[in-house]
Amino acid sequence: MQDAAGIAGIHVNTASKWEAKRRKAQAEIQLADVEVGQVRKKRGGVQADAWKASMDVSDLPPVIPYDRLSPEAQRALHDFDYFRRRYLGRVPSTWQVDAAYKIVKMLESPEKEFICINCPPGAGKSTLFHDFACWMIVRNRKIRVLIGSATQTLAKMYSRRIRETLERPFPLHPDPILIEKGLAIPAEACLSIDYGRFKPSSSGALWRAEEFIVEQEDLAGLDNKEPTVSSYGIDSEFIGHRADLCLFDDVATPENAKESVARDKLLERWDTVAEARVDPGGLLAVIGQRLGPGDLYAHCLSKVTYEEDPDAYDGADVTDISDVQEPEKHSKYTHFIYKAYYEELDTGRESRKTVAPSWPNGPLLDPYRLSWKDLSYLKHSTPAKFEVIYQQQDLAQGHYLIERVWATGGMGPDGILYPGCIDNDRRPGYIPSNLEPPIISVASVDPSPTNFWAVQWWLYQPKTNLRYLIDCERTKLTAEELLGYDTSSRNYGGIMEIWQNRSFDMGYPISHWIVEVNAAQRFLLAHDFVRKWQALHGVNVIPHTTHRNKLDENLGVEALLPNLFRTGQIRMPTMRENWKTLAFVEEMSTWTPNKKNGTDLVMAAWFAMLHLPELGPMKATPRQWRPSWI
Repeated sequence: MQDAAGIAGIHVNTASKWEAKRRKAQAEIQLADVEVGQVRKKRGGVQADAWKASMDVSDLPPVIPYDRLSPEAQRALHDFDYFRRRYLGRVPSTWQVDAAYKIVKMLESPEKEFICINCPPGAGKSTLFHDFACWMIVRNRKIRVLIGSATQTLAKMYSRRIRETLERPFPLHPDPILIEKGLAIPAEACLSIDYGRFKPSSSGALWRAEEFIVEQEDLAGLDNKEPTVSSYGIDSEFIGHRADLCLFDDVATPENAKESVARDKLLERWDTVAEARVDPGGLLAVIGQRLGPGDLYAHCLSKVTYEEDPDAYDGADVTDISDVQEPEKHSKYTHFIYKAYYEELDTGRESRKTVAPSWPNGPLLDPYRLSWKDLSYLKHSTPAKFEVIYQQQDLAQGHYLIERVWATGGMGPDGILYPGCIDNDRRPGYIPSNLEPPIISVASVDPSPTNFWAVQWWLYQPKTNLRYLIDCERTKLTAEELLGYDTSSRNYGGIMEIWQNRSFDMGYPISHWIVEVNAAQRFLLAHDFVRKWQALHGVNVIPHTTHRNKLDENLGVEALLPNLFRTGQIRMPTMRENWKTLAFVEEMSTWTPNKKNGTDLVMAAWFAMLHLPELGPMKATPRQWRPSWI
């Protein structure tokens, strides 16, 4: 001990005190192992209580230079997996180690770097950023780290967790239940002993949960140093702070991933504030699960930078501007994708077991946390959700509202036999036979001032939950061609009048017309003759307003229509020599949230499906015969 104290440059009495404190803390930890799980729930950790009662910050060693570090500590500076096992008690996670080394490599670049990491929920993305931030601080105490999240509360929680890891003076002993399940292992050492204290010994040093400064080798520069770690919510003010490493986790949420004021505000804050916090030579990384084609990650991945080749100019004067080449475009963000399931690596049932190797030696990213039992259920019950959230796919690129086989019927590419939605014995304009009352008869209209209109007539049978498309039109119309009134003859005209009379003659009078008012309210619902037409036929007109509800996760287009087609609850006339059904199926199988044209029939169907559950059948008003001259 005396020789070791001489090498470390401390008095032998100090070394003896450290050793005594270590033995005391170790003994208390061993005594507490049996009840650590229960006590931790009640008091927040028996190890922390034991340490606070027996050890002070001044008793911890100062910053230890690299050449005096133990071989294990030196190895941990370069081996991220070993670092996590030795100091944090982590079980090996191949994808987290792979992501950490990719981030380190890009952090060494002299240019600003931007990274987008997409991984499924439950894979440990928050744990990755915590462990990586600790590793970077241990490797370079002068680094400045910014921790960002959706709210200030979450960001503060993440930074507090980093601070507690750095100041812990004893090896971490995880919950025995986690150890038994194989989710954690006992740590071998602690950072503050192997590398020297991180909490400054000075009583006035900055050491708060939301921001703190770690002990530096050069104590004279401690007062002027910017915070080693700062935490900010994306909605808070952090304009004046800049960092070398910006880690943003849980920024995108289901609320700000769809068209809304929250999404617009998030993207504006991201462009003007978050990205500007990176210093030259620094790195910004954002991690999370994909939530849809309009989320923050899609916004980041759509950004490009322009770079000109410095060797392309030979020094000659350019006189012909036609020879000027456009600068080469590059994606601003480097994209790292980690999927929950890699089908190309699936070799059978054995490769999908909980004890099977994880990616890249097996098909599952984490066989325990993301088991095949859970993933297979999601894959077949909610395939769209599985592809986006767990496989990190963008629905706007190659994925559409329905698969064509859902409508036509037959064996799908996923091995499922779909019933289909086609009634081959029925043509447009004909009512299915053997319908049991009650029957709800409605029509929906998707108008357009300049483009095509869509008009559909639906019958809904609540007893069987089937929805029958009776007829549809997709054509350019005017307001009078939809519903007009001739003042001289006092007769009504237009599709609404024709279809209303036809539905009455066929025994299923239309009780409600659902009309989008975004474009029609100026020339349809405001007229007095429309109200008289409603009273004449005993029909109601429901004004529908399309805005952000089109992408609503519960009532939007993607929430209502796909399941109805997948299960065959939509029934359409035959496709043989029938352009109407062909056009409808084509629009459904090519619709995406960002598609601008060719969506009229889809929107008209959505209007009807959205309002049908709220409607009830109406009895037709009896018509009495009267002479034509009255």
